[in-house]
Amino acid sequence: MESPVKTRHSPAGHDSGNKYRQLIETEEFKELIQKKNAFIVPVTLFFLAFYFVLPILAAYSDVLKGEAFFHITWAWVYALLQFAVVWIGGFVYIKKSAKYDKMAKNILNKYEKELSE
Repeated sequence: MESPVKTRHSPAGHDSGNKYRQLIETEEFKELIQKKNAFIVPVTLFFLAFYFVLPILAAYSDVLKGEAFFHITWAWVYALLQFAVVWIGGFVYIKKSAKYDKMAKNILNKYEKELSE
C-alpha cells in the first residue's frame, strides 16, 4: 500500500534541506536571529509582567484602590493603560518586523543562486 505522503527527492542528488542548513549557519542569518531575539524576548517579558501585575496588585494589595483623579481609581487607570501599551507595542512590533523581513529577504537574495542549484 502506498503512503499518502509523497516523498520529494531533489534532482541530480542535491539535498535542498542541506542548503538551508548551510544558510542558517551563515553569520548574516545568525545576526538576524540574534537581533530578533534581542527585541522579542525582553518585550514579551515586559508585556507578561505588565499584564499580570494588575490582577496581583488588585488581589493582594491596596495600591490600586486609591483615587487617581476625577473619582477614578488607580486600578482603572492601570487597566486602561494596558490597552494603550498593547496598541503601542503592536505598532512598534509591526515596524520592527518589517525591518527583520527586509533583512531576511536580503539574506535570501544574497544566497539565492546557491539555493536554486
